Amino acid sequence: MSRLKNFSRNLATSYLQLGVNVVYSLISIPLILHWLPKAEFGMWAVLVQLMSYISMVDLGMTSAVARLLVDHKDDRANGHYGSMIKTAIVVSLLQGAIILMIVTLASPLLAAIMKIPAQHEHTFILLMRMQGLIVAFNFSLRPLGLMLYAHQRMDLQAYNDIFNLLASLGLLVLFLEKGCGIFSFIYANAITAAAAPFYFYWTCRRLRFLPQAGEWGRISWKLFKDIFWFGKDFFLMGLGSQLGMASQTIVVSRAFGLEQAAAWSVGSKAFGLIVPLMGRPLIAALPGLFEISARGDLERLRARFREVVVLVASIGVFLGVSFALCNSLFVHFWVAGKISWSPWNDVLLGTWLFVLSMATTHINLVSVTKQIGGMRYMLIVEGCCFIALALILIPFWGIPGMVIASIATTILFTYQYSLRRSAEYFDCGFMELALGWVRPCLKLALAFGAVAVAIWFADAGLPVLWRLCIHGVLAVTLGGILFLRLGFPPEMIREAATRLPAPAARLLQSLVY
Repeated sequence: MSRLKNFSRNLATSYLQLGVNVVYSLISIPLILHWLPKAEFGMWAVLVQLMSYISMVDLGMTSAVARLLVDHKDDRANGHYGSMIKTAIVVSLLQGAIILMIVTLASPLLAAIMKIPAQHEHTFILLMRMQGLIVAFNFSLRPLGLMLYAHQRMDLQAYNDIFNLLASLGLLVLFLEKGCGIFSFIYANAITAAAAPFYFYWTCRRLRFLPQAGEWGRISWKLFKDIFWFGKDFFLMGLGSQLGMASQTIVVSRAFGLEQAAAWSVGSKAFGLIVPLMGRPLIAALPGLFEISARGDLERLRARFREVVVLVASIGVFLGVSFALCNSLFVHFWVAGKISWSPWNDVLLGTWLFVLSMATTHINLVSVTKQIGGMRYMLIVEGCCFIALALILIPFWGIPGMVIASIATTILFTYQYSLRRSAEYFDCGFMELALGWVRPCLKLALAFGAVAVAIWFADAGLPVLWRLCIHGVLAVTLGGILFLRLGFPPEMIREAATRLPAPAARLLQSLVY
């Protein structure tokens, strides 16, 4: 199957998965706030972010194996493909055991560091240990998922995630209604996690992604070291990303308490959903870019990479402006005014999303080329500087100060550094990448931003629900048309027009031209 078909299929299913995730959030959050006190919901939000840090015991080896499997999947006879899978399984089991040890021993310390109130401390520690057991079990599934990734079948993993979300929603409602309280999250997660191994194994076996007899190779200490040394770079990058992208709830909790952490979690929930929505085209394109890079076709890599840069940045503009236009109204309606959320938070978060959309593709080029270089340190420096700056600003400016810290550190560190790395790799000028490549999305930002400001003030006197409906419809229609006319890469439009059915191609051309 062609790379374009793989890309289109993976992208479509990833958006379907995000759509189901949105449905899950829309339904689950009001139910949780109905059955649980805000402090308990804030405690769960803090726990989830702490578990994301503990999961970094992976040390980047999952990303390393995923990238290296692409190099060996077309030549299994020498045993490298099978050997890498066997080694990854052993490593995943060891990492799961380490996670269990950490959550067992460190949960009381983490409760103290996060200033969990005394009346919630015992519950928090028990939740940490139970969720740690589930996360440790999920680690054992990673090698199977990596085989799907290497063969560009992320759509099959997306189907599993969709099933898990729908099943978790039903189970969460059941357990909350039965009076299980905050432990409803644990029970729902445990049941869905138990079913996943059977699906992954059956899928890999059916598609013959598992090595055949004579192709398994051996568990290799040398291979483990190769994976580890390559993976440590991904680990350092992941740690830096974690510090910059997943520390906000912890910062708010320490500064203002669990109830404000719950407010941040609810108010920024849509932002957490649209960030992966922005990055999905890049994730879907990465296996194909890996393959082009492995085959040494630099000109084709440059052309495809530029298309992805423009597409992701334009999606960032569309989503960022739409988010700023709708989110505060949506939060007010969604939780019936139980959470206070300022529109200025959304303007700043939308700006940050735009900056992230321009930076993320260039940041990930190092994984395509396997030339990590200083990126391993730049992300950590950015994350540490964000936390330091946020802790300084948040007592004076509150949540807006924390988001300003995110915007500033992203621009000053990884964005400018990744642009310079891309310019060096493709042998082109810095300004060509900073302005020339993204000129379409800069035009889109100016046009759609002006439309959004006009809409916001034009209907300021209407009820919240009416404003939300108007803003949502106009964001989708006017914003969508502007996106196709100004922000969509022309090369991708022409290619799509040649492959779509005739009526769809005519509709696309009428919207664009």
